[in-house]
Amino acid sequence: MLKGPKTAVPADPNLDLNAPLAGPRRALYRRWRAQRFAELVGQDPIVNTLRRAVATGRIVHAYLFVGPRGTGKTSTARILAKAINCLERGDDGEPCDRCAACVAIRDGRAMDVIEIDAASHGLVEDARDLVMRASTAPSDLRRRVYIIDEVHMLSPHAFNALLKLIEEPPDHVVFILATTDTHRVPPTIISRTQRYDFRRLATDVIAAKLTRITSAEGVQADPAALDLIARLADGGMRDAESLLDQVMSYAGDQVAVDSVRDAVGLADEEAIAGLLDALVSGEAPGALQRIADLSDAGRDLGQVAQQLEGEGRRRLLAAPTDPALARRLATILRTASEAGTTGARDGRARLQLELLAVDSATQPLAAAAVVAPAELAASAPRPVPATPPTGNPPQASPPPASPRPATQRLATPIPAVATESKTADSAPNTPPNGVRPTLAEVRSRWGEVVERAHPVVKPLIKECRPYELDGIRLTLAFPEGREFMRGLIAGRARSIEDLLGDMFGGAWSVEAVAASVDLEPLTIEQAISPNESPEAAALLQRTLEITGGQLVDAPEVR
Repeated sequence: MLKGPKTAVPADPNLDLNAPLAGPRRALYRRWRAQRFAELVGQDPIVNTLRRAVATGRIVHAYLFVGPRGTGKTSTARILAKAINCLERGDDGEPCDRCAACVAIRDGRAMDVIEIDAASHGLVEDARDLVMRASTAPSDLRRRVYIIDEVHMLSPHAFNALLKLIEEPPDHVVFILATTDTHRVPPTIISRTQRYDFRRLATDVIAAKLTRITSAEGVQADPAALDLIARLADGGMRDAESLLDQVMSYAGDQVAVDSVRDAVGLADEEAIAGLLDALVSGEAPGALQRIADLSDAGRDLGQVAQQLEGEGRRRLLAAPTDPALARRLATILRTASEAGTTGARDGRARLQLELLAVDSATQPLAAAAVVAPAELAASAPRPVPATPPTGNPPQASPPPASPRPATQRLATPIPAVATESKTADSAPNTPPNGVRPTLAEVRSRWGEVVERAHPVVKPLIKECRPYELDGIRLTLAFPEGREFMRGLIAGRARSIEDLLGDMFGGAWSVEAVAASVDLEPLTIEQAISPNESPEAAALLQRTLEITGGQLVDAPEVR
């Protein structure tokens, strides 16, 4: 087949062939990463301590930065490396960010500031290589700084290989370890470092920095939109900046609340509040219809589950004196939390929400316990559902007395049921004077909690200790190596929450984690045999019952 002659296409006269190619656009969070101590936000105690340590020459050989993602751990490590090696450092310990050392560290060109990702360099061979290189003198800086990110990903053998080096490193070496999961870092490593705990950033702190970013980028942003992005970030500045970058790519130079919802796939607050109302009141058809409507509208049901969790948690904290409503909300929160995490990853978020709607119909709650979002918002500091107004007698009163005749009918044949119903509806579940117990008080009475627990639950809570108390949520910690007990606690959480409500009053929500905790003795028996197994404890108890004996404190034999 004959082809015609090729014709040359004339070049664009305005095209400069000698112009350099445009580089890739850097992400917003990278361009706005803090470069000096003064630019770090939300971590003032840590910043002041490190800056004063640098100014007074109290730099230690190893630091451990612990905290959630996006709270400034890696940025602080780089700034600390600058401050240690800065050639024009101020008297207050602030790096200049202008000298050759600071510029080299900022640009990632410093040979003596080595950042290691433990997730990909966590083998014992990597640790041995680091030990050999650490003995050499720095090439161009005063001190060599090793920044090991996600240090909990190191293998046990790698931790053992680094143990002696971190304990007694050469004078020219400083280690900065960063992790989001301190429970997986061996105590032998933690004890050889100076630990700093980074906290989640407040919503107003995040929103303030987002405002500065949008002003500098020439973007007009609605303050409500920035506040919504800050809430979605859940205390992480990097997450907030990434979300803002995504919304700006979608909406351009005009960032509004609707733009944020459309870009992220959020549902309206009214839709979430209506779905939660349907779940609380046990209206399965209405809840299923709302879930289907959200799915048809293209909303991410994993994100919907997270919004449902946030709305339910706000209502749960607003109604601690209503045990029935609090228990229902706690049940909804467990399923919503699972749907928003593992369900979202596995693509089963919709199924879990639909199962939750069906299960809610089997245990309907009294209508008086369901409070409209508009009435809740009247007494809340933020425009989200909160406590109902106390001036409304129908809602301030406990659930109606309709279940009470059923309780009286069951009182004669089944006394235990009557006792449980009275406990659920009566005032003893309310903390005295409205003051909830502290973590120290719960710990001091944990032995009594174990003694009063159901025989099925007692072996579980005997092997854990109260670890953290946040409002009505009590976190129980198991020693490392007993992670399987966390699943057992989840299945018995209702029984433990009821027991805590009987002893301390109010509503409770229980969760379990694995941590480096010591199981201090709760009773004389445990003090005698701290490593006693459940089987040995049962054998001892049976022996005492048969012989009629009792345990006593015996004097020490010398």
